[in-house]
Amino acid sequence: MSYFIFLNGKIVEGTDSHLSTIDRGFLYGDGLFETIRTYNKKPFRLEDHVVRLSNSARFLEIPFNYTVQQISEILEELLIRNDLNNAYVRMTLSRGAGVNGFFPAGKCAPTFIVCTKPLVSYPLSLYETGMLLITSSIRRSTTCPISNHKTLNFLTNYIIKKEAMERAAHDAIILNTNDYVTECTVSNIFIVEGRTVLTPSINACILQGITRKVVLELCKAKDISISEEVFNLKKVLGADEVFITNSIMEIMPVSRIDGKPIGKSIPGTITKLLQNEYKALTRFQ
Repeated sequence: MSYFIFLNGKIVEGTDSHLSTIDRGFLYGDGLFETIRTYNKKPFRLEDHVVRLSNSARFLEIPFNYTVQQISEILEELLIRNDLNNAYVRMTLSRGAGVNGFFPAGKCAPTFIVCTKPLVSYPLSLYETGMLLITSSIRRSTTCPISNHKTLNFLTNYIIKKEAMERAAHDAIILNTNDYVTECTVSNIFIVEGRTVLTPSINACILQGITRKVVLELCKAKDISISEEVFNLKKVLGADEVFITNSIMEIMPVSRIDGKPIGKSIPGTITKLLQNEYKALTRFQ
């Protein structure tokens, strides 16, 4: 069955597309990506994703000149050609080929790819029973220069996810080398204390997720106290509620961490309220 992707300026059949064997994304993980979810053929928070990609590309000095409007048009065409409605979208940007040696001296020809595929949702039962998390044995360096960017260097996250699965958990909480909570392998983490929602600040060495941003906005709109700060695992284990977020899972409750139950009900009151508000936003996409 044919499927279409966008590759370096044009839409082509996926089976006919080719990448250079000297593409730096392939050789060194020298690039970035974004994961987006569409609702009724409309990408949610596309502008936020493009801005984050653009900012990170600027930080890494990878040329990226596509506008939100251009990418919106690309996605519209891909969704039509691939006959998709609610879809998973991935944008991948690498420094590309044409630069000799390890250090990219001189001009490069960036590779930009947009792929769409049918959305595979998380099991509905998890939103009622909550996810099981562990604390990873692997720490994130507080001096890592790419923690705040969604790069193609994802092997550490893979190893941490594998650790969680081997311990019969869905995911793992990553602590930094100062023993502060950062995030999970593919999601941001929030805790609830009474009517206050807390999430690790950028100073904890996190990726500032787009869904994380939406949750912060929803809290402010519903007069829920919100705080971005650094805190340790003990604070998480003592929380009334814990939930994690990303663009595909949306807002997911957590029921146990390292075998310890979290809260009195799943999902908790604040988590449920935010889930409903988030669904209301996406329903009008």
